Amino acid sequence: MNLTIKNIKNSYLWLAIGGLCVSGIVVAVTATSDKLTLVGPAAGSQAAKWRDNWLFASEQQGLVLADGELKNIVPGQFEHLDIWGDIALTYDMQVDQVQGIKLDVDNMQRLPLLPKRQIQVDWLCLQPRTADNNLYAWIGNEEGQAEQWLLMSEQQWQPQLLRSLSVVMGALTCTVDAEQLYVVENLQGVWQYPAAPNSPAEGQLVLHHSDNDYIDIGQFAGQILLSDNSGQVFDIKGDSLFSANSGIDDIESFAVDGQQITYLVDSDKSYYQSEWPFQPLTSAPDELIVEIPTQVESAIADRAGDTMDDPAIWVHPTEPSLSRILGTNKRWGLLSFDMQGNQVQQLAAGRVNNVDIRQRVKLGGEYRDIAVASNRDRNSLSIFSIDGQGQLTQLLEQATSLSDIYGLCLYQPTEDSLYAFANDKSGLISQLALTWDNDHLKATEVQRFTVPSQPEGCVADDRSQRLFVGEENVGIWLFDLSGSQPQGNMIITAGGPLVADIEGLDLYQHPNGDAYLVVSSQGNDSYLLYDAQPPFAYVSRFRIGVNGSKGHDGSAETDGLAVTSSAVGTGVWSDGMLVVQDGRNRLPDEHQNFKWVPWQIVQQKLNLP
Repeated sequence: MNLTIKNIKNSYLWLAIGGLCVSGIVVAVTATSDKLTLVGPAAGSQAAKWRDNWLFASEQQGLVLADGELKNIVPGQFEHLDIWGDIALTYDMQVDQVQGIKLDVDNMQRLPLLPKRQIQVDWLCLQPRTADNNLYAWIGNEEGQAEQWLLMSEQQWQPQLLRSLSVVMGALTCTVDAEQLYVVENLQGVWQYPAAPNSPAEGQLVLHHSDNDYIDIGQFAGQILLSDNSGQVFDIKGDSLFSANSGIDDIESFAVDGQQITYLVDSDKSYYQSEWPFQPLTSAPDELIVEIPTQVESAIADRAGDTMDDPAIWVHPTEPSLSRILGTNKRWGLLSFDMQGNQVQQLAAGRVNNVDIRQRVKLGGEYRDIAVASNRDRNSLSIFSIDGQGQLTQLLEQATSLSDIYGLCLYQPTEDSLYAFANDKSGLISQLALTWDNDHLKATEVQRFTVPSQPEGCVADDRSQRLFVGEENVGIWLFDLSGSQPQGNMIITAGGPLVADIEGLDLYQHPNGDAYLVVSSQGNDSYLLYDAQPPFAYVSRFRIGVNGSKGHDGSAETDGLAVTSSAVGTGVWSDGMLVVQDGRNRLPDEHQNFKWVPWQIVQQKLNLP
């Protein structure tokens, strides 16, 4: 039966005479025009391609497969549909919950529902991530409320709320391209939001379209596609790619498979298809930065906001698994955690920013473990002794000559000498000798030097008598400490792999003498390794990512970090560890904390020798 599109829109045609049913479904008559063919079940919502066949969501008949004939494969009342691999995500209107479905021709399986949400669900889309091999989803509504969910980790369905996000009001629909969420808004056009699990909560209008008539967004082979209500298809720049020339003006959704385009028409909730051999543009893929899953996370800060800052590692002298992680809460004091992440001690020392440790320093005729932190309340040094079980005792605070103290690191060139390098926001670096005097450490400034702008992270190489200093927006300086007047040289500049801000620095010193300079790159939430010997060659970089099985998120916006090659446990912990501050604690959204990973896993993932 050949009909004009106008007639199709105003007629819902059935083979009622004879009562034709296929697989238990009353089938719409295939009516064609010059451009479009009527397909799919009644009361449609969204279509998606699965393997070689189309799947249709129906608000009356559930999930319907087109495989020569229409087959009702999952009965129900569904709206919205997205598919990745053999996983479909839809919305079950009978229970008002998001439903996952494991697709298998012989055994379609409803997966456990997502919990009932406090927000209305007007749209959803799936986000597979190659970096961590996890499957995520976004759900949201026209009020601008959105949520990101971790659905699958290690091939196991275990939905967990990752974070909530405010998107633009009037959000109609979504798609995800690699690490970006795209949302169509009803007035202005298309918005883009970083979609990596630990990315910032920010967005931008990437395609402005006054009195927007884009109604749906999707993708094929990595290319973002848009449709207006006439079925015209555009790329993300707004350039037209395809026009159905159908006369239809109330298309609600579309989907593309490279050979066909499927539309849902709002007036009759019917699906239509047209041929469209589409070859997406190809481009060189972005570098895939390796993600190493968090193995342990600390207890969270006691308050919201930017609180946690810099960690340090204390290694137990006889029982590595009893080692401790110190961490600054820069609102009020110093914290101590056991290796399982439990907080075991807190000292209200003030607004301490950076902390560092040296163990077995011979001071006052005894071997002592010492921690020192920069204190921004009084531009001073907060000093702590650490006993054999990791218990902290605060000693007398020591003044500095700095007017706006910031970063700090310790330096032990010999068994019985200890220095602190404290830096100021102005770029000034003060070296202070720490000597034992009547049961406390006395700080005496011995010299000063500078970098041009604000530093923070620093680390001293005791073996080589060198100091590495991060100038936040510029790069990394090296100072030779073997002479009386240290001269600095810029050895690594920001740009390329190293994205400013440059924050935490530390050294992984292997017992065989090899060493890596470990750097936190706050600009793209990554951690970089450089050879700690000239010419300080770049080695690799990575991120710390989600561990779904343990319910840990990754890390981002890192300030400080610490690393050791000493054993801090058995098994994977026997070659040391890395601990970092996490500025965006999620899964779900919580106050800041610290994350740690075994160095053995870093070594394996990066193929280090």
